[in-house]
This record gives sequence, structure tokens and C-alpha cells, in this order.
Amino acid sequence: MDPLIEQRRYPRIHLPLLVELKHPSLGVRRCVAKDISEGGVFVYTDNPQIALGAKVKLTLQNTLSVETQPTPTVEMTVARVQDDGLALSFVNITGRHLWDSVERLRTELAIGRDYFQIHLNLLVINPDNAILLVQQHGRWGFPATFLTVGEDWKRAAGEYLARETGTTLTDIGSILTMHSAGTPEVPEAAVMDLFVEARGKAGTSDGRPSNSRYRALRWTNRRRDIEESTFASEAIRTLAGNALKRLIKEEKATKKDAAVKEDGANPAPEEN
Repeated sequence: MDPLIEQRRYPRIHLPLLVELKHPSLGVRRCVAKDISEGGVFVYTDNPQIALGAKVKLTLQNTLSVETQPTPTVEMTVARVQDDGLALSFVNITGRHLWDSVERLRTELAIGRDYFQIHLNLLVINPDNAILLVQQHGRWGFPATFLTVGEDWKRAAGEYLARETGTTLTDIGSILTMHSAGTPEVPEAAVMDLFVEARGKAGTSDGRPSNSRYRALRWTNRRRDIEESTFASEAIRTLAGNALKRLIKEEKATKKDAAVKEDGANPAPEEN
């Protein structure tokens, strides 16, 4: 594909860099570096108290949760001091060459192609093996919220569930499925739907806070409810139906095991 066409189809964001800045007068600071040029880099940090010409050390930080190649530490000179940061110059050509390897990793992300908004859908099961359904715009589905960068996703899920449904989250299980949605025409709306099974229990009398975004909610353990309700998508209906089918099967197996144990504990009297 023509690179120019590719660029038009996907708006791009140039990634900033997270760096560690070291100097005796500054201590150790985690900062954001931008505006990299042949001569140096600008580092954003509040109220830096440091003299012009001072030499600092700058190390790129690995923000990924996977192992990557070692990041270089380069010595740089303070060329300009501002209230919001420092303009730093490379001390020598070696430092510039080391930073070249970092610049190659500082890629541009294409919205809708390289990353998505994460939409967390919670299939919540209560102690009675009923699943939680919520209604919005006339259609049923699972409680769902977009995740925010920097938040612990499990804590965010629990807070959202309590706020919008009055349900206390007691456990989060495995990922059931995921799928992406979006088009090149509107890449900013690209969404990755993540469906996760969870356990919870209702925490209010009617199960729905008065300020909930949802029009209605209900707990159901009847497969007929799934078959007859209008869902936001067939994928959600299928997940709900499969979950209930599994729960009913597990409940029957549990009752059968309990009956076998009871029979074993109370054997029938022997006939004379």
C-alpha cells in the first residue's frame, strides 16, 4: 500500500519517551522526553534547579511488561533551563549514536491499527448460579466499561460494578473471548471487546442504584430468558447461553455427587 494512503487512513501519534534523569542537584527523576533532534532532546520536569552547562545522565525506561534489549544511558549537557523542563545537548557523537537506536524504536502508532480502546465486559455469576444482565437502549447485555490507562483493571471493574449495578465483585475468573471492532473510516472508534467471567453478589435491595446508567438489570438462571430476550449482539446471547448451560450442568453434577455421598453415609438396612 502507498505509504501516503496508509497515513491518511490511520491517524498517527508520535510516541513520547519515558526517561530517567540523574544529577546530584535533581536527584533521580522520571520524566517525559520529546522533541528529539540531531543536537539533543527536551525533557519535561517541573521547576528544575540546575545550572547551565551541568552534565546529567539520561536513561530510557522500558514501559513494557516484556523483556526487551538493554536501554542506553547517555551523558548530556544542560543547554537551556525552563520552568517546565530542560533542553539537553549530546556531549559527544557516541551519545548521539546510542540515542539513534532509541529513536528507531520510537515509532508512530496508528490509531485503530496498532492499538484499540479496551472495553471490559463482565459476565457476573452470583452464589445462586444466576448471571447478571443489564438493559441499555432496549437491549440486554453484560455490565461493561472502558478501561483507563494507569488504573488497576480489576479494581476499576469492581468499582464500576458497584456503582452501576449495586453488585459486589468477589472474584474475577478467566477471559472468555475477545474481538475487535472498527473501520478505517473511523479509526478513533476502534474497540477491543474483552469478555471476562466474574463472581459477585447483589448489594442493594432492588439490585440497581437509582443513578445507574442502565435502564434495568436482572439476575437469571433460566435459559428461556436468554432465548427470548433482545440482546445487544448475538455474541453476547451465545456467551450468556453457554454460561447458563455450563452452570446448570455443574449444579446437576454437584447434586448427584451429594446424593451419592449421602447414600454412602446412610446405607440401606440389610434384609434378614
